Amino acid sequence: MSRRDVVFLVADAGMEQMLRGFLGRAQVHRSVRCGPFGFDPREDLFVAPTKDPGVYGTARELLRPFESLHRRAVVMLDADWSGSPGPQAIHDHIEKCLDGVWEHYAVVVIDPELEAWVWQDNPNVAEALKCGTDFREILANSGHWPYDRLKPPDPKAALKYLQRRHGADGSKAAFRRLAEKISVRHCQDLAFNHLCEHLRAWFPENS
Repeated sequence: MSRRDVVFLVADAGMEQMLRGFLGRAQVHRSVRCGPFGFDPREDLFVAPTKDPGVYGTARELLRPFESLHRRAVVMLDADWSGSPGPQAIHDHIEKCLDGVWEHYAVVVIDPELEAWVWQDNPNVAEALKCGTDFREILANSGHWPYDRLKPPDPKAALKYLQRRHGADGSKAAFRRLAEKISVRHCQDLAFNHLCEHLRAWFPENS
């Protein structure tokens, strides 16, 4: 039996919805600028029951059932959680655990957390969060997203502010709606770009 292209191990339901929205797009490979690859969330997406600390400590064990089923693995988790050793230490530790077991793998550590992927100065953000198109101005005036910063310093606090003061939708479903329209070429998040770089390397265009 041939193995599937890639399995995604994620730390929570927000990441699950983000990947369902992003990788579930029609012709998503064209957005990423890579070759086609298979993605079925029923077979290729696994949400760890142990959240970020569990993924950090047991990624190797959590991926064990997929070793014979998939050719490649992506591990995704936040950098900001109680007891976190920091993004680089998280990345290096998980890489060490997977090295020699998986020939092709990527460790995607979102710094500080998934909400960092939400923020782009883009009308699609307003549509996904169901808030006004002036959200950028609101966050700048409140100090949550200064105009000289590519992202809010505290992405989760910025989202909570819009929820509390302006009725924004911060549900997991909003993450999925946003991911369906997120601009790949304009995304400045290092972790997201790290994921896309691996997909391009694994599935080259015109191969």
